[in-house]
This record gives sequence, structure tokens and C-alpha cells, in this order.
Amino acid sequence: WYQRRVRESSGINAEYGQHYYITNNLRMPELDAVVGEQWHEDFQGLMHRYREGKGKVEDEFCSQQEIYTKYSSQYDDLMNSEAELYVGFNILANTINEQYADKNYRILDFGCGTGLLGQALHNRNFKNLDGSDCNTGLLKEAEEKGIFKNVFNSRGTTNLPPERVYDMICSSGTFFLSRSHPGMEALPELIKLIKRGGTLIILTKKTYLTKDYVNWEVVNELLRRNIIEEVERVYIPGYRKVFDFEEDRLSMAAILHYKVLQ
Repeated sequence: WYQRRVRESSGINAEYGQHYYITNNLRMPELDAVVGEQWHEDFQGLMHRYREGKGKVEDEFCSQQEIYTKYSSQYDDLMNSEAELYVGFNILANTINEQYADKNYRILDFGCGTGLLGQALHNRNFKNLDGSDCNTGLLKEAEEKGIFKNVFNSRGTTNLPPERVYDMICSSGTFFLSRSHPGMEALPELIKLIKRGGTLIILTKKTYLTKDYVNWEVVNELLRRNIIEEVERVYIPGYRKVFDFEEDRLSMAAILHYKVLQ
């Protein structure tokens, strides 16, 4: 099934040797190269330093939010440009579309940013969508797309709806990026928002899963207590562009897929 999905849904980018998922009306924006270079220095440089444990968590959070706000109006074009070539949201949207036929699912895009994943799901006829993010600049861009029924300015699960309202919570490119991004500790609270029998599905970069700040014991405890069960864990090449400082030359994406039991 994994090989079928890669073969049917992806194209090959020869320069980077990666699988890039085909999108509807894919375009390469005319973005000033200087802007892309500055973004890379500002954001990817910051994240790389903090992943290596250099700095205080709250200082990192404040710095990254300033960067997100600075680039919020250019964020979509940056993700789709040579600066990033980020397609993780399409990988996850394809996965959801292949495995879930009910387009009326009530879905929360957690850490929605500008709504890239939400837009990809909307393009695949999922229309009962909410989005949440802690950055008001990114959230403004998402709201203007008109794809979300509700948007929530929320860090973690604060300000989100009451328990058991969602059929699915999904997230792309939000978890485990660094110590201040959502981690496994967020899962117990997110699960409370999902209906029994519902879905939690997260896409991240595979290399992040081995960082010392990712606490797998949280998931293991949820599994032991039969609160969730693992549906699958899938690795797919082509999360985004490979950067010079990265050892993973295939830019492997990881999909963590769970069913909520109680």
C-alpha cells in the first residue's frame, strides 16, 4: 500500500532526489530570492540552533513567533518556493483523502498556520473544517482563505471547543519542530476533543522523532491504557527541500496515525 501511494501520488524532483506530491494547480511563485534566503537564515537557522538545545524554550517561542508574524503575508509563497519546497501538507491531505471517505467529518487542523493543510483538505471536498494556531498573523491569512468554519487563536488547547466534538484532529509541520513546538505532551488534551472512534493524525519530519525532547512515554502510556491504538506509522520521502546541515538526504516525512478508543 505504501509503495502504491508513493507511485501513484508523487513526482520526482531530480535536483533533490525527493518525491514531491502533485497538487492541484501547482505553481512556483515569483518570490524574491533575497526574501527566501533571509527566511532560511531567520527561521531554519533559528530552529536548527534550538533543536540542538541552544537557548531557553520561551525565548525560542517568542523569537519564532516574531518570524512567523514578519513573514505571514509571504508564508504560502515561501513554502512553495525554492526556499522550502514544503509539501508535507499535501502528503497528509492525500493520506486522509485515501483512507477517509466521509467528507462530512468535523476536522480540526491543529497548528493550521496560514491554512495550507486546511486548503488541501478543502480541495479534496472536506468542508467541515476548523483551524487553530497561536500566531495571529498566520491565522489572519488562514481566515481570509474562507476554508475554515471556525478559527481559534490558541496555544495548545486553550480556547478550543469542549470535549468530544471532532471526528479528526490533524496536524502537519507543527509537532516536534523544536522544544517550544507542540510535543507528545499535547496528545492527552487533544484526545479529549476527539469523539470515541475518531482519529488523531500527525505529519512531521522523521528525524525530529528521535530528538531528546520527544517524550514517547506519553504515547506508550496512552497505548497501555487503551486510550488510543496505533493505526499506522508511515515514512514517506519528500517532506520538503533538503538543507545543507541535514543528514537525511531524502527528507523523510513521518505520519503518526491513531484511533481514539476512550
